[in-house]
Amino acid sequence: MSINRASIIFVILVILVGILGPQSFFVVDETQLAIVTRFGSVKQTIVSPGIRAKTPFVDSVTYFEKRNVLFDANPDALLTADKKRLVIDAYAIAKISNPLLFRETLQNSQRSLSRVNDLVASELRKKIADDDQVDIIRDKREGIMAEVKYDVLPKLNEFGMKTVDIRIKRADFPNEIATAVYARMQAERKRIADAERAAGAQRDLEIRSNVDKQAQIITAEAERDANVLRGEGEAEAIRIFAEALEQDPEFYRFQRSLETYQQVFNENTTVILPSDSELFSFLESPKPTANE
Repeated sequence: MSINRASIIFVILVILVGILGPQSFFVVDETQLAIVTRFGSVKQTIVSPGIRAKTPFVDSVTYFEKRNVLFDANPDALLTADKKRLVIDAYAIAKISNPLLFRETLQNSQRSLSRVNDLVASELRKKIADDDQVDIIRDKREGIMAEVKYDVLPKLNEFGMKTVDIRIKRADFPNEIATAVYARMQAERKRIADAERAAGAQRDLEIRSNVDKQAQIITAEAERDANVLRGEGEAEAIRIFAEALEQDPEFYRFQRSLETYQQVFNENTTVILPSDSELFSFLESPKPTANE
């Protein structure tokens, strides 16, 4: 009889464990933080992973994200020190360092998103107002981010959060002036391009002029050398001709007369010359000698 009673008690305990087990234990993984509350009062804060026990139906568990969370706000047009607007698109990365303080101040992730965005936007507005537009775009972005992170860090600590990083994704001109700015940039680039083309055209003209000058000099020198050679050749021809003439003047006179005949006479040529002209001396019949 006692054995049956023990078996019944064991079965009842197994059934109770099966029913109440999920209500008695909970798991916190490595990406989570947790707070156990009992009737609204905090009983336990859990920051390390593992299996934990709780009182069934009395205790409740609230989980929070342990990993870094991205807080990405909408772009905002901020006023710079030189009274010009600049569209700033920034984001922050933070994580919960104190889940109890986070729960007491912000309650949930939605309120934390709004609060972090407001804090970052407020500090950005202050820092952007201290510098000129062109300086922010050109070389002060990193410095501004470091200052904003330094100022936001203690304020987020008040909400149980820790700032990991703050960055500006984009710093742009507003749409209403972007077109004018781009037009000025295009005009400046066109001016530079025109100047480069003009310099190139001038250099091209200089090179062509120099080449033409060199070509003229080379041509003139070649003509000079050719004239010198031609003159030397003609002088040599005259010398040779003179030597030949000295050897047989009569033959030379005969040759020149033949050349003249060839130029003067054609098929229907009539020539009237004085009787004593030497032109026909070689065409006349030879005079008879005394012996004939």
